[in-house]
Amino acid sequence: MKHALTALALSVFVAGVNAQNPAPAPVAVSNTDLSVRASASWNSVNVFRGLQRSNSDGLYQTAITLDYSVPGLSGASVYANFFNAEALERTYTFGARKDLAFGEVDVGFQRLTAPTAHSISADGFTQLGSNSEAYAGVSFANVAFKPSAYVYYSFDLQQFTVEVAGSKSVPGSTIGLSGFDLVTKVYGGISDASASVYGGKNAYEYAGVSLDLTRQVGRGAELGLGANWAYNTDSQVKTAGSTVWARVFANFRF
Repeated sequence: MKHALTALALSVFVAGVNAQNPAPAPVAVSNTDLSVRASASWNSVNVFRGLQRSNSDGLYQTAITLDYSVPGLSGASVYANFFNAEALERTYTFGARKDLAFGEVDVGFQRLTAPTAHSISADGFTQLGSNSEAYAGVSFANVAFKPSAYVYYSFDLQQFTVEVAGSKSVPGSTIGLSGFDLVTKVYGGISDASASVYGGKNAYEYAGVSLDLTRQVGRGAELGLGANWAYNTDSQVKTAGSTVWARVFANFRF
C-alpha cells in the first residue's frame, strides 16, 4: 500500500508540472500493484497518423500513465493515460490489458481535446475541439520485430483507422556506441473518414519510420534522441506528402 501511495503522489506531481500519445505503446504488465510511467519530449513538429499538424517552431509533448495490476487476475491490468502537446492537444485515455501466451491484448477509450479546432479546408486536416475514440489492439511478444496491430474508431468523425507497427532494438556497441541502444520502429496505417460530417472524403494511407538512440540512466530512466520520417497519400495539398522531424526525449518508470 505504501508503494501505491508513493507512486500515486509522484504521478500527481508530474501531471501538475508537465501533464503519449493516443493509445500508449504496448508494454509488459507491471509486476507491482501500481506503476507510474512518464515521458517528456521536444519535437520539431507534431505528426499524428502521418499528418503534420503543427508548424516547424517545435513543441513539447508530455505524458503520464498509471497502470494497476488487477488482483486475482494474472497478467491483467487497467491503466489511465494523460497526453499533452502544448496548446495543440490533450488526450485522456482509459484501457485494460491482458498478457497471453503469444503477447498482449489491449482495449480502451480515449477523449481527444483541442483548444483550437482545425478543418480540412483551412488546415488540411480535421481536429475537433472534442473527439471520442474506442480502440482495440494486439501485440506479439515472441515474434521478430514484435509486431502489433490496432483498430480505432472515432465516434465524432465517424472514422476508422487501422495501424500496424513493428520495432527492433540492437545494442549500440555494434556501431561502436557502447552503453547505448538503437531502436527502430516501422509503422503503417489507413484512415478512412469518408462518411465524416465534418468534411468531404478524407481517406488516405500513411507510413513512417523512426530511429532512436537511447541510453539507460540509473533505475527506470531512459534518455534518447531520434530522427523520424512519415508519408501520407492524403489528397489535401497542405498536409499531403512526407515530413521529416527530430525529437529529444526522456522516459521514466517509478
